[in-house]
Amino acid sequence: MRKRDIQGKFALKDDDYRQVRSLRLTDETWKALDIAAECFGCSRADYLEEIVKNNLLPSITRVR
Repeated sequence: MRKRDIQGKFALKDDDYRQVRSLRLTDETWKALDIAAECFGCSRADYLEEIVKNNLLPSITRVR
């Protein structure tokens, strides 16, 4: 789990500031994301960032 600072806010994971974003997900998807993140001992946001950073998503460029 992420640690919180004195004010109760999540402490920065690294030097990159994260803006608050929102996603519209079904309850089923939200729960699945929670379970997946929990298995890795991180937050949903950290889990999604790792997927993108490690290129674990389909390529967005076409192969011709």
